Amino acid sequence: MGNLKGSTFEKQIKNALIRLDARGKRRYGTDSRLTHSNALMKKREMYLKDFANYLSNKGINEGKLNNYFKEEYISDFLNERLSELSPKSALDYVTGLNSMLTGLEQTKVNIDKNVHNILREYTSDYRAEFNSVKDNYETERAIQDTNYFLDNLEQIRETSAIIAELQLETGLRVNEALEVAKNFNDYYNPEGYLEGIIGKGGQEYDIKPISEELAYKLNNLEQVPSYSSYYNDLKELGHKPHDLRVTFAKSHYEELKQNGYSHKEALQITSKELNHHREAITLYYLERA
Repeated sequence: MGNLKGSTFEKQIKNALIRLDARGKRRYGTDSRLTHSNALMKKREMYLKDFANYLSNKGINEGKLNNYFKEEYISDFLNERLSELSPKSALDYVTGLNSMLTGLEQTKVNIDKNVHNILREYTSDYRAEFNSVKDNYETERAIQDTNYFLDNLEQIRETSAIIAELQLETGLRVNEALEVAKNFNDYYNPEGYLEGIIGKGGQEYDIKPISEELAYKLNNLEQVPSYSSYYNDLKELGHKPHDLRVTFAKSHYEELKQNGYSHKEALQITSKELNHHREAITLYYLERA
């Protein structure tokens, strides 16, 4: 087993696509996970570019791309990348990514074996979620009483309650909230807002006002919980980190409507607050809330 060739991620992506290219070659009756169609080639290029962009946003621009497909990066990448997808789209994404990595292994590219176990876990989770909502789109993901929720979460872990409060006030994705908490002084303006937060796809959020009480908590936060600890703490209360983002979307949209904004205006503003590229994603949130 070896590595992808090329001194940059861009060149390595081209090498990966060349290795995988089996268009026009026999597929049926074999265990081939190579690329046998133009449509699949485009998807696999997307997977590779998504992952390379994720690494670049983390300040990682050197090394072999295939060596970063391992637990410490892949879980964080998927939590970020899948956060805005429907269960069906997320399921398709994970299974497609897993198949591509198997294909790269078939071309003698080194891939951490454990990554397949991680991807299978994600596949199982999203398949279960998809099956649970496909006949019942209204899933009531929003938290109805946020104060009660935060009080209960604080009993489990005080630091998790602070991260949850940050998500509820700002609508940040969980990884963005954890980043702000870890480097609070880099993002906090004493005038009472957060600035310079980079979201998915490198798109910067507008400034985010936060309460003085929350700013005090974050400024004095000695230890930020890990993603897994935070996830498990919320799970004890029957929620996932993304539910807090859905809650923000619902409350922000409803507040705008109460203040006289039209549906279209409220949706547009809420979408911008969530740093979404498409309003349809925000609408999907609201339909699940």
